[in-house]
Amino acid sequence: MSAQYATVVVFISRTWDVVSNLIAGRLISSTNTRFGRMKPWIFWSGILLIPVYFLSWYVPPNLPDVVKMIYYLLLSSLFMFLQTANNVSYRTLVMYMSDDENARNRATLIRGAVELVAVVVGIALHGQIVAAYDTAPEKACRLANSTDNSTNHRIDPEELEDVVSMQLSKKNGYLISAGAMCGMSLLATLIVTLGVKERRDMERENEQNLNGNFLKTLKGVVTFRPNVYFLIYDVCLYSPTVIYSGGAAIYLQYSLDLRSQVPNILLITVVSTVVALPAVGVLVDKFGKKPVYIVMVALTIPFLTGCGLVPPGNLPVVIVIIVFMGALMSANSYIPWTMLSDIVDAYQLQTNQRLDTLFFSMYLLMCRLASVLGQAATTVALVIGGYVTGECTQPESVDTSLRILMSGLPVGLSLIGLVCLIKYPITEEIRKENKEALDEMTASLQEMKTPVASK
Repeated sequence: MSAQYATVVVFISRTWDVVSNLIAGRLISSTNTRFGRMKPWIFWSGILLIPVYFLSWYVPPNLPDVVKMIYYLLLSSLFMFLQTANNVSYRTLVMYMSDDENARNRATLIRGAVELVAVVVGIALHGQIVAAYDTAPEKACRLANSTDNSTNHRIDPEELEDVVSMQLSKKNGYLISAGAMCGMSLLATLIVTLGVKERRDMERENEQNLNGNFLKTLKGVVTFRPNVYFLIYDVCLYSPTVIYSGGAAIYLQYSLDLRSQVPNILLITVVSTVVALPAVGVLVDKFGKKPVYIVMVALTIPFLTGCGLVPPGNLPVVIVIIVFMGALMSANSYIPWTMLSDIVDAYQLQTNQRLDTLFFSMYLLMCRLASVLGQAATTVALVIGGYVTGECTQPESVDTSLRILMSGLPVGLSLIGLVCLIKYPITEEIRKENKEALDEMTASLQEMKTPVASK
């Protein structure tokens, strides 16, 4: 499919992705079934995601580009909404599992660890399956180089036919990989739906507030002071993660000359994050969320700076940097989600409104926005650098733009995020005071209900 049609698909589906966060949050908040509020959304969105995901890897044959554009636009938009509904309900579910903050934090920690393990499994499984079917790029590069080096060189038609057949084989590899991912997704959906108990006795949400004036309530959530700082530093700290994950493969290939090590390096990054996650949980329990997060973000900045200074081919230095960066980035997988529950508690004390789903959907919306900004920055850097799609070698300007993208831009965003994080108003002392006040509020409500229940 041509680039302009692909751009239309990406732009419209990403825009819809931002809007769908608000729609999904509103719909989930209004849901109340005998199976709970979150679990029906987790189950049905998870089930419907499977065929949509698989079809996204299928290329309809013999269709004009405009028809393919419509096909992929519908699939992508549907995928975005289902994924958003699944993420909002799944991540908010922890608030419906227990009233105890420590229990929720442990559940969040375990969830983050399992998610990262799933990423490791996904990268390894997808990489191995596709690699088993992908032998065309090396041969295509040899053919391109041979034609560049000699104008009289005649390409053997049988070699070209082999490359075409290999590309078709590669498409089959992607479909097989997609099928494997669909199987994992089905298993995960069934485990959560059947294995997790959602407590229906917990009155977590104030539905009347959403039904009364949704826009007014949304404005109150967005402008709530702790949430303002939280969302700003979320965008600033999540965007570098997107830039790093999205541009790492190209950076390793064309700036660091480590093409063959790309899958291994990406795998090492995720593994180091998984290994460091339990240590982050211990540090948070001992020193508090905000201090630990500030220190870990501050320590990330020197390694991001060093990432742009690594000379080509220096694999040992790259491994040292990514191991430490992966360990430090583990904080992003755990601490923000526990801080979000603190913000919900503080909002309830100030307004007497409990809006778990709306806060979580707003946070995910900002993550999507950060993802769009990160992807846009990657695209702009490649365009400015003169990146040529499909070429085996790239101009030197691509190296410069990639180093700025992978180092200078993330450092600048991290510094802004660090300032907002320092100004974030919910300290450990305030968090404990809020918890005590909520416990007293819950106890008084129980005392009021007890006489009525006894009569």
